[in-house]
Amino acid sequence: MKDYALRWVVVLFVVLAVPVAVSGQDWKGRVDLDGTVTNAAGEGLSGSTVTAIYLETDTGPTQEFAGGDGDFDLDDLKPGMWRITANGSHLGYTMSQREIEVLPGRNEDLEFVLYFMQDLLAEANADLAAGNHSSGREKFQMLLFSLPNNVNLHFPIADSYKAEGNVPQALDEYDAMLAWWADSPPDEPGLPVEIGIQAMLMAGDAGLYQRMHRYVNGLGRPLPSDWMTAFVDLSGNTLMEREEYGHAIRVLSVAIRRSSNTAMPYYYRGMARVQSNRQSGEENYDPAADDFQRFIDLSPNDSAQKRQAIDLLSKIRPQ
Repeated sequence: MKDYALRWVVVLFVVLAVPVAVSGQDWKGRVDLDGTVTNAAGEGLSGSTVTAIYLETDTGPTQEFAGGDGDFDLDDLKPGMWRITANGSHLGYTMSQREIEVLPGRNEDLEFVLYFMQDLLAEANADLAAGNHSSGREKFQMLLFSLPNNVNLHFPIADSYKAEGNVPQALDEYDAMLAWWADSPPDEPGLPVEIGIQAMLMAGDAGLYQRMHRYVNGLGRPLPSDWMTAFVDLSGNTLMEREEYGHAIRVLSVAIRRSSNTAMPYYYRGMARVQSNRQSGEENYDPAADDFQRFIDLSPNDSAQKRQAIDLLSKIRPQ
């Protein structure tokens, strides 16, 4: 099967962190929590922000800014489970988040280490290039957590899973991109179609047929004619070779609905219908004959496929 892998380009961007005051006092108690935010070299990240959320009520104090040594103080917290987030994205650094239990008495100081995003990106790309997929993926996931609006970061994460043979996880990354673009269409209108077709091919090759059909049915119309080859490859070179004729017919039927004047899908659907009938003992070859006739009508030039279609048509629908 042809390789329809997409090239991905990751562009980092910075989102300014704005202090947010959370209304309500149901998080207030008598516990103080201290900590530091540093970079990988141990230098304090002054101006990084720290947010604390009391999980029981989803509320918390006003966002704190780390001081000159990266130190911060969270005062008057209630004992219980809290989610603490250190954010250096507006400074070009990553975010880090953890859930902790705040005890009624003395608590250990928190230490957050944030990474410079450009350095982390370079390390992540180097890891993937060296075949260290797990390590590279972890770094890209850190970047995605810090830059959740950068949907392009799903590309290398998906590639790392695919390289490890973990197709379902790779497809989950494609699903995340498709879901994002459903609400916020990309600058390149054809990108969701390309991702959908890539996911379709990957799912089909892995034998995840129901998931494959979900991607097929999710493609818009009209389908770009230059992507019809992908449907033919999937049906003729994957599904039919595995004798999955019913799945091939379903895929080709969608392709024909998307582009009714493209010849090759009719040829392969006709062949799939003939093989399906032979497999099941069906005697009704009329749908296959209709496909071959349509293929012949749309194929002005002589070819091996056209000659075969004419020959099969003469046998299943004699004049």
